[in-house]
Amino acid sequence: MKSNDLNLLVAAGGTGGHLFPAMAVVEELKSKLGDRFKAVFVGNEGRIEGRAVPNAGYEFYNIPIRGINSKFSLSNLTLPYKILKSMSICSAIIKQHNINAVLCTGAYISYPAGVTASMKNLPLFLMESNVFPGKTIRALSSKSRLVITSFAESEEYLAKGKSTEIVNLGNPVRSNLLNLPSQADGRRNFGLAADKKTILVFGGSLGAKSINQAIEKYIKKSSNENIQILWQTGLNFETDLKENSNLKILKFIDDMASAYAAADIVISRSGATTMAELAVTQKPAILVPYPKAANNHQEFNADIFERLGAGLKIRDIQLWDKIEFVVPELLNDEKKIVEMKEILNKISKPDAAKEASEKFLECL
Repeated sequence: MKSNDLNLLVAAGGTGGHLFPAMAVVEELKSKLGDRFKAVFVGNEGRIEGRAVPNAGYEFYNIPIRGINSKFSLSNLTLPYKILKSMSICSAIIKQHNINAVLCTGAYISYPAGVTASMKNLPLFLMESNVFPGKTIRALSSKSRLVITSFAESEEYLAKGKSTEIVNLGNPVRSNLLNLPSQADGRRNFGLAADKKTILVFGGSLGAKSINQAIEKYIKKSSNENIQILWQTGLNFETDLKENSNLKILKFIDDMASAYAAADIVISRSGATTMAELAVTQKPAILVPYPKAANNHQEFNADIFERLGAGLKIRDIQLWDKIEFVVPELLNDEKKIVEMKEILNKISKPDAAKEASEKFLECL
């Protein structure tokens, strides 16, 4: 192995919010280093990473680690075994692929790889998307060489080791979202009409039940033939609605660049990665914070966007009653949409992935 090669183990997943920023940085590193770079991912084969990582052309290994069940569960009793087994797999991967650095983005998926990196004295890089860091990032921060945050306020919650550097660079987004296709091409890629106002709806890879139910209601009540909807339901939601010329229903959208390009407005949760994507793609959104998000961070994110004039917030419990009024009000207010796009452009950080990759290489 050449001394200037980078063989990176990436532990990211559980949700797109943890996975996609890591993939954005990996794309940048691959672009910079070419054949001198290799990335290997670990995660849960049943979650979003088990599908998205192999589709992107990277090696993927399943580890048995799972999150803690908040209620009493027998599965919690096996957690120590799952952690040790996952660490054993990570250790074998490190040896097999000559791994010389580890990148973790938080959540339970990251913990075994992060601890293993620390035990083997490998450079450990962390990325935190939310203002208040999760338990895994807080536990690993003092063992890390570098922590990239999306918010400057995150630093006060993180413990520093002797060699830990914490920098605020923003939340990296995938490179294809920085160069969207035209709106006409985006719509054509989903079989949508080029001349109709378009709403993109998504609630994450598993779907958001409250958003899906409200969209069902809106579609059944709406009679506007000049509005079309691109709807990602997620894997766990079934609808009795049938596709038609104004409605495209998908369990999962792989081509999010075309989906964003196609949209006039978006209806979504307000996770940190979604917010970063909305900003760089300049898509006005109706934001519905997930009420059970850790530390209520989605509510905080949505509040920031609403205060800046970059988005509209509707609470989960209000969505059912408000959606049929708020959607047409925003969709038909061209002046407001233009103003929101201008604000989104100002607050976006399109160079976050590039700057993060440069910082990683600087810290090796």
